[in-house]
Amino acid sequence: MKAKALRLTSLAAIVLSASLAGAYADDSSDKSSDKPSQSVSSDDKSGSDKQSSDSNSSDNKSGDNQSSDDSNNGKVSPIQSKADPLGLPIVGKVMESGSDAAAAQFNKTTLSQALGFIQKNLPDGQNNSGNQKVFSIDPAKLKLAEKVNLQAYFVSESAGYSSTLGFNTSGVGVNSGNPELIFPNVSSPEDFNPNAANNYGPRTESQPLLPGDFVNLGTYAKGTPLDFFLIANGANGGNTVFTSGGASANPDGLAHNGGFTASVFAVPQLNSPYLFIDFKDSWNLGDKDFNDAVIAINVGTKTINSLMATPEPSMYLTLGGFLMMGVWAKRRMDRTVPQA
Repeated sequence: MKAKALRLTSLAAIVLSASLAGAYADDSSDKSSDKPSQSVSSDDKSGSDKQSSDSNSSDNKSGDNQSSDDSNNGKVSPIQSKADPLGLPIVGKVMESGSDAAAAQFNKTTLSQALGFIQKNLPDGQNNSGNQKVFSIDPAKLKLAEKVNLQAYFVSESAGYSSTLGFNTSGVGVNSGNPELIFPNVSSPEDFNPNAANNYGPRTESQPLLPGDFVNLGTYAKGTPLDFFLIANGANGGNTVFTSGGASANPDGLAHNGGFTASVFAVPQLNSPYLFIDFKDSWNLGDKDFNDAVIAINVGTKTINSLMATPEPSMYLTLGGFLMMGVWAKRRMDRTVPQA
């Protein structure tokens, strides 16, 4: 009995230790039905339950962006959107796909697979909310696990709207913190024609983006929270804001984002630094296809590993069960061992 109890206690300790080590790894569109049935004023556009951060942009940002005209930072796209959604500042110019070393690496290793994955797992006009692959990461939990020079890549879109994408490093949505725009108009001649041949039509004023186009967001410190938001039809004056901060941060009380990493691709990339976020732009989620805009952010491999290693509540229940088993076995052993 004593040996059996010791074995149970050891098993519980091993499982608990291994699981907790993983949990703290960060220490090492449709065209018509997508339209919201209602909108909200600019005062309400991110919901009443917005979170806030104790830090501010100057604390988080550890280096200013280089000039977007610097050849080391990429080549400026010939067409920049003239949209001015909600009068928010734009973090930087859109750069041409593959025009710096990091962007060329993204295109070479990841973009083609990402487009194929999206075509298969986020089909247009279908309810994709049950596909666990495209919801394998919760963007609301995104916090940098290392200092990172952030780039945001446009991947794909399929929407009747000309929406806007932005981010915030010290708040949620646009009513707190330091919201800035990334892509003032997330529209593309690609318009959900994902393929690797790069045979899309040319950029235009109304469709200024091609897959792989990117924006340099700057360098941010470890511990910086990141919120990404979409302004539905923002390039045409829309003011309804949906954020990656979770359901309570959105005006309809629903989550409008999914997140996934390159680990779920047909050929998994286990050490990829890219987090993909997919957006739904419709009030009450419309057809729930979650492909109205898809972007990728190079948040760093440590951040990706941290997001993937965090146990779900069910895991904690399992760990608790093992721990209780070990405690029970130890107490029973103590009762059965003869006293001197």
